[in-house]
Amino acid sequence: MLIILSIGCEDPYRTKKMDFGLFTLETPYKWQQVKKNGIDSYVGAIAIDKSDTLYFDLGMYSNNLTEPNIEIITRQMMEESATDSMKDIIVKDIPLDFDLDADRFRKQNVSWDTIDNRRAKIVFPRISGNGLTGVYIDSLWQRGSSKTRFNLTGANLKVQNEKDLLNAIKTLRFYKK
Repeated sequence: MLIILSIGCEDPYRTKKMDFGLFTLETPYKWQQVKKNGIDSYVGAIAIDKSDTLYFDLGMYSNNLTEPNIEIITRQMMEESATDSMKDIIVKDIPLDFDLDADRFRKQNVSWDTIDNRRAKIVFPRISGNGLTGVYIDSLWQRGSSKTRFNLTGANLKVQNEKDLLNAIKTLRFYKK
């Protein structure tokens, strides 16, 4: 006779619906809501594990997750202009056949999808673990000239957490009160 005990075993694929009042999200069971206080919007966080946390912002001024422009400069250009910016990519020389398209130095990929019947911008790192993973929706609701926007992001997430977030994003559902 064989008896199998499954005490303490957790199903890694078990999920739950997290309800944030104005929106819900289907997530891995271990994710936990963290309350935050916002000044001009509804903000909060989701603790994924001991090192990775997601943040959301629902309001008029939510970040659109656009990566800053990158300028490519040579060392000579830097010395001549005394440029000292962390956003710049500094190269020794620019070969004549070099494509000056700074896109090759960006950290994020961008794709577009429809989530809960809304156009959604999804960002994810070109190299897992190095950059933002998240979603931005420009117009949830509009009152007069004011739009309610939304973002949910995590920075430099572990590979599995990045995959879990990209799956969870697809389950977002919004509820106007």
